[in-house]
Amino acid sequence: MKRKRVITLLAMLGISAFCCQSVAVAAAATELEPRILETSDSGNPMLGFDETGNILYGGDPSILVDGDTVYCYVGNDTSTNESYWMPNWRCYSSKDMKNWKYESIIMNSSDITGGNNHEAWAGQVVKGDDGKYYFYYCTQYRDGKGIGVGVSESPAGPFVDVLQQPLVSNSQTGNSVHSWEDIDPTVWIETDENGERHRYLGWGNTRFFVCELNEDMISVKDQDNNPNNLSVGFHKDGTYDIVIGKINGQGRSSDGKTWFGGASNNEHFYTEAPYYYRQQDEKGKYYGKYYMFFACDWREQMAYATTDDIMSNEWEFGGILMEPSATANTNHMAVFDFKGHTYFVYHDGSLPHGSGYRRVACVEPISVNADGTIDPIKKTATGLTGTATAITDFQGNYIAHKSFENVIDDSFYPITGKALQMQYEETEECSWEINAGKTDKNDGQLVSIESNNKPGLYLTAGDPQKGVISPVLSQDVKGSSDEAQRMTFKTWKGMSGSGVTFESVKYPGYYLTSSNGKLQMVQNPDEEEATFYVSSDIAVSSYENGNVLKTKRFYGVGDTLNTKDIQILLYGENGKVQEVETYTTNASEIDMSTVGNKTLKVSYEYNGESYTEDITITVVEQEYFGK
Repeated sequence: MKRKRVITLLAMLGISAFCCQSVAVAAAATELEPRILETSDSGNPMLGFDETGNILYGGDPSILVDGDTVYCYVGNDTSTNESYWMPNWRCYSSKDMKNWKYESIIMNSSDITGGNNHEAWAGQVVKGDDGKYYFYYCTQYRDGKGIGVGVSESPAGPFVDVLQQPLVSNSQTGNSVHSWEDIDPTVWIETDENGERHRYLGWGNTRFFVCELNEDMISVKDQDNNPNNLSVGFHKDGTYDIVIGKINGQGRSSDGKTWFGGASNNEHFYTEAPYYYRQQDEKGKYYGKYYMFFACDWREQMAYATTDDIMSNEWEFGGILMEPSATANTNHMAVFDFKGHTYFVYHDGSLPHGSGYRRVACVEPISVNADGTIDPIKKTATGLTGTATAITDFQGNYIAHKSFENVIDDSFYPITGKALQMQYEETEECSWEINAGKTDKNDGQLVSIESNNKPGLYLTAGDPQKGVISPVLSQDVKGSSDEAQRMTFKTWKGMSGSGVTFESVKYPGYYLTSSNGKLQMVQNPDEEEATFYVSSDIAVSSYENGNVLKTKRFYGVGDTLNTKDIQILLYGENGKVQEVETYTTNASEIDMSTVGNKTLKVSYEYNGESYTEDITITVVEQEYFGK
């Protein structure tokens, strides 16, 4: 018969219900044994910290690959309300796309001639042929947004406003739809098949533009050698060095937007954030079509288009790549190759108090299909380096959130109070990342459980209703201590003797339970109903005989000790099995020329820890085998 904790104790005490409840909580706490779960302390977001490790918001990520190092640049979001306030640009670096180092402030908005102190909008750094680094950025000038250029001897800055005026502004693009049309610069540099060097600059909101830069990197190339060139864009004879773009042949409509896509040619419209990319072969040579990744529609989705000629600025729509963010109204990507892999960096609002005005950079792997198409990209909490997990109850049912789409309608956000459920089938809604507890990341017994396919949304305690709490899926919209407490759980050894039990930090004495297909939080729970199993919680050396298996352990003198038949299996308490495929042995040091028992040492790593297990190898005379 299943036992209910401390019920007998309460009956013996014979005191009021209120007092009984207090004693029940205290008694349960003394009976439970602490349990420390492995947390996923990496993954997304990949940035979001300053030089002291404190939270630093930053959006509009761009990338420079320089030798063996990746540099990521973001505009620093410091807004305390739902509007933009970005005083500077920040730089981070990595040599493996896993570990990121905070570098510096590369430039302040207030350092720009004609600028102000709070509009460090999107920018991109490239390395010039002269070895210097050029930062093309957007900020507010006197007549609206414009693109300027900073120069530095180092990829980490500081950058100096070299022109002391915009390289591109409203006065040069003409017939502006609005004052923030000239934003989000992207740069592409390469040598064509004729050996000619090209330096392309693209940008734009609602409409998108492209021009070619001169070798000096700070002036626009005169395409037809017109002596009446007015330095950028316009010529007195009406010719134009800046090309307005089209997608699928569709240009600007009466509402000023570039519509494209679908049979009706009006399914989507170009919004902003163009970013150029082209594939490279194993020798680093560019080939194939040019790609422009960009934000479309509002609330922003990610899309791509292709062309054979960047300067034509006529693009073929490829498709939608990423749904609107669950936590931010905008998105901005950088696509690049590094050490044989292609990455898609973007931003969302998944940090505490995050939003479209307090953003953070994230990353996912991406690949181009053989036919040049690109499949949709899933946002994840785990990113490149985190650990996804499934959480099951004592009957093998999965904790899941109910399926929903991130829609374009702004009124759908912020997302709070989404329903949770227990389900038999494992789907992407059952995937979670177990993070360090929001209330105290240094307390190993505290965890916060983040949805893997809806990053920034957490399993959250609601309010008690008649002694029962219905947990929900929510964003910590305000970044408050109350939200942190509701999203943090204390982990105990499972009440039924194995697994794990989750206790609410906001409401001590309330435990997560699965009962009759419902996920709830109750006091004095049934022991089995309060016991869960975490698929990533693998028990290393869980069996008496170890986890290393080897089929052949009996050899004759002079035989070669084969280690290809080794198998390493790690077992989770919920029955899940994970195989470790990388290991080392001391096989080359074992003397197979003499009889006797030999010790084969097998070493492997799991979750950053190193393990070694011994296997006994028996060597006998060849006569034993009839040879």
